[in-house]
Amino acid sequence: MNKDILTKFLSNQCSYNECKDVASYLESHDEELDKIQIFEHIPEQELIRASHAEKDAIFERIVAKPNKYLLMKRILIAASILVFVAFSFYKLGKHDSPEHLDNPISMEIFNNSQNPEWYVLPDSSRVKLEPQAKLSYLRNFAKDRIINQVAGEVTYFVQPNTAHPFRVINQGIQTRAVGTAFSIADYNADNLIVRLLEGKIVLEDPTNKLDNQVKLNIPTTIIINKSDFTYSHLDQKKNGYHTAWEEEKSKVSRNYPTSSIAWSNQVVNFNGVSNTDLFSIMERLYDVSIDVENPRIIDGNFTGELYQNDNLESLLTIFCQINGCTFTIKDNIIRIK
Repeated sequence: MNKDILTKFLSNQCSYNECKDVASYLESHDEELDKIQIFEHIPEQELIRASHAEKDAIFERIVAKPNKYLLMKRILIAASILVFVAFSFYKLGKHDSPEHLDNPISMEIFNNSQNPEWYVLPDSSRVKLEPQAKLSYLRNFAKDRIINQVAGEVTYFVQPNTAHPFRVINQGIQTRAVGTAFSIADYNADNLIVRLLEGKIVLEDPTNKLDNQVKLNIPTTIIINKSDFTYSHLDQKKNGYHTAWEEEKSKVSRNYPTSSIAWSNQVVNFNGVSNTDLFSIMERLYDVSIDVENPRIIDGNFTGELYQNDNLESLLTIFCQINGCTFTIKDNIIRIK
């Protein structure tokens, strides 16, 4: 059994097919069961959601007859089922939306990569997690749309649903929206930075102990105190395009090999650069936010040229011709479908 795959399995990080392969292997190799600690990375409260009778019934359907490893196999099967279910909610930027159940087990999304990643939530809302960003939600999310933003910067593109408002709780501040686009991140130890991109949001105390509310209905960025909800608008000075070009040129030369991105004074050549990297560069260069509505676009890469005098629409047109997608631009939000 491949040690790396087994390690991923035990830490709930392998793909669905990898999980299935590991479970199948361990069920047919009894001697391997004694070498692992199946509970090592799985919280106890997540393992007691099924009754003993339910686990026995599942076990009897899978294993024809018991043997001396009966107990360990029961543990394996219960844990494997948990892993399969949890993974369907885990990394959805590259997969379809998961099916959701009523069992309120917490699901967690963590971007431990060096690039932003997009994910699709059970209600079809989309989130973009910057590197090291982390959030969690309950598995009954479609009925109770509450996100706990644990760390980092996250941008939300909310699917409208007036019956079930979308709420994000971050360090005592709840941001409530019906259908909108906004981002939340730490500003410093005492404050959050909240950017409304589109629509309307209300920032409030989720415990209702404070009556303070901050309502935003036009695109703006605020710095809000976590304790008393005092806030100030942040005057974000936009760089001119030529200044942004030079800044991005310097940043790319430090972070990317010239074989991938070759940036000169007048033109930049992209050679198989990931679409995720391309989107990040476009956002900084043109001061826009990109919402990827088509998850399959995330997995691709881009080869082409961008001249300094080219406009954003030209680059997007070329991109969509290559990838078979469409785009819209409104209020500095690009939506790629």
